[in-house]
Amino acid sequence: MHFLLLLIILSGLLHITGLYVKNTSLKMVFKPLTTALIIYFAFQQGGHVFLHYKVLILIALFFSLAGDVFLMLPHERFIAGLVSFLIAHLFFITAFIGHTGPYWNWIYLIPVLIYFILFLIVLLPHTGEMTIPVVVYALVILTFLWQAAGRYGFQPDMLTACGLFGAILFVLSDSLLAYNKFVKPIKWAPGILMVLYWSALYFLALSV
Repeated sequence: MHFLLLLIILSGLLHITGLYVKNTSLKMVFKPLTTALIIYFAFQQGGHVFLHYKVLILIALFFSLAGDVFLMLPHERFIAGLVSFLIAHLFFITAFIGHTGPYWNWIYLIPVLIYFILFLIVLLPHTGEMTIPVVVYALVILTFLWQAAGRYGFQPDMLTACGLFGAILFVLSDSLLAYNKFVKPIKWAPGILMVLYWSALYFLALSV
């Protein structure tokens, strides 16, 4: 497992290097490869959770891989990428809910809701014709984070903590991506975004 983690880190660093030196081959090869390695890592995990949870997380990770591919095509398929990640989040939510949820604890919802209201206030003046898809996506990732927190609150252990931490990192990654795309490009954003994104996937993979 330690060797696989090193491969994931190396592959991710090669993609990020490609971003900054503008090397198309590095970007195109190592972005999907890094996500694929995380999927393999999740598949190899020890089976300490219900099988349906692991299957749903794996499906969500595959849709994340599809989103990666769409967003790096020569003519960026942003809508296709958005839909792929939307479906991925729906599978993550279904996994978190399992057979005990949904979790209706308002203590977890309130801070998540405040964050997304503030973020949408910043974002929506810049989204134009993308406003409806962005709002729908925001509601889905709000639910994603809320249910990850609810699952941890219901059963606080290392696996559910990994799921919650992965969800937090995923939301931060999506937030940075949206701000960078719609509000103001940030020079350092691409590399940080990928670190947040792959860290999120890795912790979600650890949760199985």
